Amino acid sequence: MNIAPRLTLLSIAFVVSCTVGPQHQPTVPGDVAQPFVGLGADAAAVGDLRTWWKKFQDPALNQLVSRSLEANQDLKIAASRVAEAKAARRVARADFFPQVNAGGSATRSQSSEAASNQAFGGGQTNNFFNLNLDASWEPDLFGGTRRQVEAATADVAAAAENARDVQVGLVAEVASAYLELRGFQALKGVAERNLKSQQETLELTKSRQAAGVANDLDVARAEAQTETTAAALPLFEASLRRSIYRLGVLLGGTPGSLVDDLLEQRPQPAAPPAVPVGLPSDLVRRRPDIRRAERELAAATARIGVAIADLYPQFSLTARVGTSALEAEELFKGKGGLWSLGPSLNWPVFTAGKIRGNIAVQNARQEQAALRFEKSVYLALEDVEGSLIGFGQQQKRYASLTRSVNATRRASVLASDRYKAGLENFLTVLEADRQLLLAEEAQVTSQTQVSLNLVRLYKALGGGWGDARSRK
Repeated sequence: MNIAPRLTLLSIAFVVSCTVGPQHQPTVPGDVAQPFVGLGADAAAVGDLRTWWKKFQDPALNQLVSRSLEANQDLKIAASRVAEAKAARRVARADFFPQVNAGGSATRSQSSEAASNQAFGGGQTNNFFNLNLDASWEPDLFGGTRRQVEAATADVAAAAENARDVQVGLVAEVASAYLELRGFQALKGVAERNLKSQQETLELTKSRQAAGVANDLDVARAEAQTETTAAALPLFEASLRRSIYRLGVLLGGTPGSLVDDLLEQRPQPAAPPAVPVGLPSDLVRRRPDIRRAERELAAATARIGVAIADLYPQFSLTARVGTSALEAEELFKGKGGLWSLGPSLNWPVFTAGKIRGNIAVQNARQEQAALRFEKSVYLALEDVEGSLIGFGQQQKRYASLTRSVNATRRASVLASDRYKAGLENFLTVLEADRQLLLAEEAQVTSQTQVSLNLVRLYKALGGGWGDARSRK
């Protein structure tokens, strides 16, 4: 039994299936099995974070987020980059298949009478017509094309993860701008309420002055405090309008496109008291920026194989069929037919280190991608830990400020009553009103900060992307 043909076929199959270069093995740097160390970290399953903004239970916020996901330009740019990466993959995959080109030519020429012997047709005019179909195919013997397609596929996944990361950032920015808007409106409301109370105190002081009970100094102090409070209103108005303008642009429109919809004062949305954050290992699988970095590492690893494949011989098979004639009507009469078929070999023997240098370049880029991946994991963990501590501690501060406001409000009422009864001087009333204004402003600012820190935590956890149907 002659086994040589079988061995030859097996050898060819082995060579054809050979793919040079390292194989990407996804790994996670560091220990991500341990829970987060931040105060209040809950290792319970984090749950579905695709529509985390709905936990604020604010219909206006829900609508703004939905509109931004449909119209934001950054999101559209990211989607276009995904389409670009897919097109680049199609370009890479085309090298698997034969390339066929059709061509033709028609020329008319006249030879020189001075440079030709008249006996051989010097000075004559000649026609030449040609039609041809060329085909070439380069089998991917050493996997260079396969590695190129592998890299392009990883690029597509990286572009998709980048689009998700843009979406995560967009949702967080829309929510933050909206929460800041409601916070500035609340601060403006606090100033307006205190201004009204201070104006009433001013009128009372003027009445007491007319009755000889109060003096000019009391009136001047009351006027100064009233005007100081009134001076804060334009600042709050400017800040809340800037938030509206920011939302208008985030939703893909002009800065003033949402003024009529959002200028009316609404209550601040209440943040949920706690958020289960899961384990760091969950974070690595969920955050788009980490997933993008891992796919970029996979692409860089595959491109090492592309560079290594250049060290090996390149085989190609070419074929040509066509017809040529001196007269156009002779092209299709059978006598002008021509064809050729044959293999070719190209093996770079000396390139002055060009191929080896390119391999070194790709190895260095792969090392950089690995370090970026590792860094992205650690930065994500830091992001979550920082957001956790900020959210938890701001909640404690808000609770203390709420108790402070209640106590300060009681002190203000008592001071006013005692002043009216002639038991306290006017300076005590002014100080009590000033402390109440400061306490209420601090409470509103803290409430806004609690919500903003929660948004940062949801963003750090990688929330805000998923099936578009889940966002309706």
